Amino acid sequence: MNTEYAFGYICRKFTISTLFIFSVNAISAEQGGHKELTQYLDEVRGEFTIPAMAVAIITAGKVSYIEGFGYLDEKLTKPTTDKTLFRAASISKLFTAQAIMKLVERRKLSLDDEVGLYIPQLEKSQITIKQLLTHSSGLTDVIRPASAKQGRSLKRYLELVGGAVPEESESHSFVYSDTNYNLLGEIILSVSGQRYDAFIYDNIFKPAKIRKSHFYDGSDENLAETHPTYRGKLIDKLEQRPYDLAFNPSEGLIANVYDLSQWLTLTLNNNPVILDNHSFDAMLVPQVKTTWGEIYMALGWQVYENEYGKVARHPGSIRGYKSLVLTYPDSKNAIIILSNSSDTPRWEIAKSITDILNKNGEW
Repeated sequence: MNTEYAFGYICRKFTISTLFIFSVNAISAEQGGHKELTQYLDEVRGEFTIPAMAVAIITAGKVSYIEGFGYLDEKLTKPTTDKTLFRAASISKLFTAQAIMKLVERRKLSLDDEVGLYIPQLEKSQITIKQLLTHSSGLTDVIRPASAKQGRSLKRYLELVGGAVPEESESHSFVYSDTNYNLLGEIILSVSGQRYDAFIYDNIFKPAKIRKSHFYDGSDENLAETHPTYRGKLIDKLEQRPYDLAFNPSEGLIANVYDLSQWLTLTLNNNPVILDNHSFDAMLVPQVKTTWGEIYMALGWQVYENEYGKVARHPGSIRGYKSLVLTYPDSKNAIIILSNSSDTPRWEIAKSITDILNKNGEW
């Protein structure tokens, strides 16, 4: 395949009206009163040369808009749909946090438990499960993901992390780290006896009726359908972030917006097939102040307030992919964005969507 998406350059030359023709399911969106929204998203995709993007919107706890934009191939024969799979990156962490809360509900563990109770490689550590959830463990991402060809086992990954654990035991300030959530995945395995992805499937995916989205399982047949890009060009395979089973709990989710919207609808409505009310509420309580202004880490979620009310969010970024789940829990409104470009202005897109929907009285 050519290392450059031809339509990346074409998009810059097309008019907005021509881009509008390229929208997937644009007619259905217009019928739902979302012509302005669809045209705006088409325009953004063209301006930033985003090959493929998918967006879902939830209004008052129900899916109100879901569209795919762009194409999966340079010949423009495979349109992006709401079922197209992207690397969702750190959105994975929300599923890991819900899985931990499920084990808390079953009295299999406590958030105040030290991780050494469940991970032998960290038996001397006084880091707690809650500190992992809130990125306040003191752990950093010294250990990076390794490709399948490198042959690093999960046990070896844990040994390397164990050797990097800080000696001090007092509370630590916020440091965002994939390592925290990879360790939570190992705790899920240790407590449940199930591999991380199997536990997520049985306890979250299955009740949410998620059918196509999945976690990396070591097979090349189960990778994302979209290819990572930067500035309209495909990222060379050697420069792509490798898939690593040890990193599934922090970034291994391969998802589409349809499945994510089904799960997020249940989450916003505190549906008991996922968790009980107390767990949903506990996950939104601010715990640790981040280094990102007035944003706090809750249990999995990043929470703050803006002009429209309380916000709970989680972005995802892997080279060549940008994603975002942004919710307004009180009104049960939400936005989901998946894309295969490092250049996707997800925050600007989310703000513009919010402004459009509020202006039109839909939110």
